[in-house]
Amino acid sequence: MTPQSARVRRRNGWWVVAGGSVLLTLQNGLIMSAFGAYLVAITADTGWSAGVIALGYAIVQLGNGFISPITGWCCDRFGTRAVSRIGTITTAVGFALASVVGEATHFVGAVVVIALGCSAAGMMPLTVAVVQSVTERRTLALGLLPTGVALGGLAVPLVTWALDSFGWRATFMGVAVVIFVVGLAAGVVLPTDRAPRPVVGAATASEPAVVDGASAVAASEDRATSGDHDLRSALHTGAFWLLILGHGSALVAVSAVNLHLVPLMTHHHGISLAIAGLTVAVMSVAQLLGQIVTGFIGDRVDKRWYAAICMMVQTGVLIALAMVSGIGLVVAAAIVHGIAWGLRGPTMTALRTDYFGIGSFGTIMGWSMGFVSLGLVVGPLLVTALADGPAGYPGAFVALAVVTGLGSIAFLVLRKPRPPVRVVQQAIGCGRPEAA
Repeated sequence: MTPQSARVRRRNGWWVVAGGSVLLTLQNGLIMSAFGAYLVAITADTGWSAGVIALGYAIVQLGNGFISPITGWCCDRFGTRAVSRIGTITTAVGFALASVVGEATHFVGAVVVIALGCSAAGMMPLTVAVVQSVTERRTLALGLLPTGVALGGLAVPLVTWALDSFGWRATFMGVAVVIFVVGLAAGVVLPTDRAPRPVVGAATASEPAVVDGASAVAASEDRATSGDHDLRSALHTGAFWLLILGHGSALVAVSAVNLHLVPLMTHHHGISLAIAGLTVAVMSVAQLLGQIVTGFIGDRVDKRWYAAICMMVQTGVLIALAMVSGIGLVVAAAIVHGIAWGLRGPTMTALRTDYFGIGSFGTIMGWSMGFVSLGLVVGPLLVTALADGPAGYPGAFVALAVVTGLGSIAFLVLRKPRPPVRVVQQAIGCGRPEAA
């Protein structure tokens, strides 16, 4: 890395956080958090089964994870700006196609296009961009990036208003235009360069180690990446798989609540669609507050215990949603869910950065999300299936609580992995056996 590139990364890192937050605001507000409202509006207009919309939501979630190994590799190879730009255009095209379909199978096909775009312009590549661009106070940056997810929830009342006023087809076409225009504008701040790579070899005694302050930053970053895990070594650690179990179980609940909170309130509790949409917005504000808190304290606490406690709180919330009745208690439970979600979310990325480094972060994060995405798919489909059975929504949410309760155990037993074998061997070869 050159001194100039080091200065550019420090100067532009927080703009990357801002631009990434805008992109996540679009994706969560107009897609993820709004899917529950889409379910109500589309099924009422077309007569399609709720399972069709739930399948579409699951496809979007699956795309966010299933394609992530390829997306992560592309980020490391071509840069996050190019990947995000292609994803934004693809997402807009998918919404435009969905607005004109006449059959359920065609709708699912359009959602597949949306899923491809969301994967390329979503959380995973934007996280890679922030990790590459911000070297100091990285946990704070990772906590501020998902504020776009929370702010997106504030758009749900606007989406429900558009659905009531213009219908879902016109709303989908409007969403396509907004994503295309705003998404391309926000993406221009993302980095075009690739991740810093591990340095092979070392300077000789006759060579100066540092020329100036910027070179010192670059040199320290290069030395750090020389001890990073690559994908192969990460896959051989227990920490990689425990993080997947804990993170995946959390996303089972998150994805299920995102899709089913509005139907739970409208169908099970008889609450109006407008009030349900407002509840999603309030929950998103609570999530935003949680993310900001994590950004400031995430580097000062044991992240394993922090994540486990958040999971326990989330488990209690799911039990409450299954048992309580009345709008006040339901809204209160949703708010606590948002806080716990916001507190836990950035910790997942920070843990992976602490444990595996940034040299191959895009690839490792991509494969992690590929496995974690199973939770994103299981959650909505599990609740859809159980809600139609004799236990209804209460039984479905109790099942979610069991999953998150088990997931908290994964964080309790999680430990930081040892350095890669090549680093230990190099340390021994240099006469420093204590590094082993």
